[in-house]
Amino acid sequence: MQTLLIVEDEKLIRKGIAAMAARSSVHIGEIIESRNGEEALNILKSRRIDTVFMDIRMPKMDGLELIRHIDELEEKPDVVVLSGYDDFNYAVEMLKHGVFDYVLKPVKRETIETLLVNLEKKQQKNTIKMKKELQFLYHQIKLMLNDNMGVEEIEDIQKQYKEIYGDERYVIVCAPQGGDLSEDHFDGVLLENIKGQDILLMPEAYFEAWRTQTSVHCFGASCFHSAFSELDTAYEEARQARIWAFMKCRDIVSEEDGAAADTTAGTDDRTAETAAGTSGPMTVQKLQSKESEQFVEQFVRQLSTKDRENVIKRLEALYFEARHCKRAPEDVLELTENIQKMIVETYQTLVPEDKKALLKYDTPLSCVNYDAFLPKLTVWLEQFVDCLSDEFIYDQNKRKVRAAVEYIRENYSRDLNMAQVSNYVGMNYSLFSLTFKEYTGVNFVNYLKNIRIGEAKRLLEETDWKISDIGHKVGYENDKHFMKIFKSICGVSPTDYRKNML
Repeated sequence: MQTLLIVEDEKLIRKGIAAMAARSSVHIGEIIESRNGEEALNILKSRRIDTVFMDIRMPKMDGLELIRHIDELEEKPDVVVLSGYDDFNYAVEMLKHGVFDYVLKPVKRETIETLLVNLEKKQQKNTIKMKKELQFLYHQIKLMLNDNMGVEEIEDIQKQYKEIYGDERYVIVCAPQGGDLSEDHFDGVLLENIKGQDILLMPEAYFEAWRTQTSVHCFGASCFHSAFSELDTAYEEARQARIWAFMKCRDIVSEEDGAAADTTAGTDDRTAETAAGTSGPMTVQKLQSKESEQFVEQFVRQLSTKDRENVIKRLEALYFEARHCKRAPEDVLELTENIQKMIVETYQTLVPEDKKALLKYDTPLSCVNYDAFLPKLTVWLEQFVDCLSDEFIYDQNKRKVRAAVEYIRENYSRDLNMAQVSNYVGMNYSLFSLTFKEYTGVNFVNYLKNIRIGEAKRLLEETDWKISDIGHKVGYENDKHFMKIFKSICGVSPTDYRKNML
């Protein structure tokens, strides 16, 4: 039991009840004393109280009036009436208002002990019930964020939310994963590790208090919403705000937090949605998919060369642009994750056993903000590179690619693909793709096409074989496919090519 409020105008009796309660077997966090109903009501309005022991006849506000006011409170305590009057009408009236018990004075220590033990059991059951209800709500909301739900299911979830929180609007908060978040620290639902972030869903009334008291930094918050059918929208607002919070190294809160994206953008009243770049006057340059793919390939390829400092500086420049609203932050974060993933896929076989921990890495949003992540990324890259020898890797890969080229020239007429060839020479698929292109100047598919079509041209010039036989000879089972590839490379069909050679 956290708090016990004793409301009694006679000091001696009040102190006696407090002493008996303090010596009981039930742990009570705090015992508060009050001399009358008016004083007690002010306490009940200002803080949460678990249990009230109260007299009926008191100055300023008697017990009957106090219990009526308690009925109007949002969070009602358990009430025990300790009265010196054996009045049936009083007892009935109190029981109508849901008091836990009506006890006659003088009150014995055994009676106080029994009351507190029974109240503790009741409150524990209520806590367990509430936790179960919250766990179920947690599960349902998590399903909503990860899957599409029907209208009826969404209405059921909203009904469960209302049973716990009433008609309060809700807000979604997106925070760094693994922060100091706990249901004990806020009123709401905590959803851990939703797409790499921790998500809080809390009623509007509790948000401001949480915001001012929380130790969580660089969180993003949605606007306030009423309908649970808008949960996806609220989550997206919070996620976008969290991305900006990461980049700007500050909390981004909807509506109250104006000019969240850039103080030079020219308005003080943007919502988190505007801050997230979905609207507003600023121009944010998007990274095109091809541009992003090329950057990732170049970064991974140059990581094991002496040019790695330049490519790391280019990545840092993209972060600088994103931080100052010249690049879409989400694109830069996605680019970074793709780089990290491809580095691991490409070089994992070259990392010594005692350094395998490097294969696990922190993604951008798993860190609090840009200032915390970028040094961590730089250290990770340096540690990764330290495991690799530039000369060894270059020479080893060069030998393997030479072997691959010889294998292709000898086996081009077979059904051949890059996975087969990279396995043959014992290279990681991604690393082989990058190194092959660097060594030959073209990617694997185009290199194989050029070898096959080059041989087809020779056969067209030196033999009178049928076109279809030549296609089969150089590795194309489908005649139409062979002729299409031949024309795309040579500009004419195999038949016309042969005629032109005569």
